[in-house]
Amino acid sequence: MKLRTFFGVAAVVAALASCGPKAKPVSEQLVGQWTGLDSVKITVVDSTGSQVEQTFVAPVELDYLADSTFTATIKVTDSTVITLGGVAVVNGEAVTFTGSMACPKETMDLTGDMFIAAESLTVNFNAVNAATTVTHKGKAILTRKPAEVTQ
Repeated sequence: MKLRTFFGVAAVVAALASCGPKAKPVSEQLVGQWTGLDSVKITVVDSTGSQVEQTFVAPVELDYLADSTFTATIKVTDSTVITLGGVAVVNGEAVTFTGSMACPKETMDLTGDMFIAAESLTVNFNAVNAATTVTHKGKAILTRKPAEVTQ
């Protein structure tokens, strides 16, 4: 009789443990509006074959939708805004994406990855325009924007 009671108690404990809060899948955790700073390094190969690099840090806003698409804007100056857009592929914890980056004078192919931890999102990206020998590499650290209160 004692063995039967032990197994009964073990079954109840296991059932209660499985009823705890479950972590949302990464694809659901990403959905929403994010804001933060982006560190970007631009590399240009000039006509002599020399590399010229420029770095800057700029504010970034990112909207990630439930269909795994996203758009982002990087505000370099008041008059210079870079727009990114793409589609993410979520494979467990790994998130990769492809898309395009529209700069003021050119559009570039975009690839990268995302990592989410609690309410922080890290976005690493590479944008390349082979025809103009320009490469942008960026790393954005973002936090979730608070939900807007409507009255």
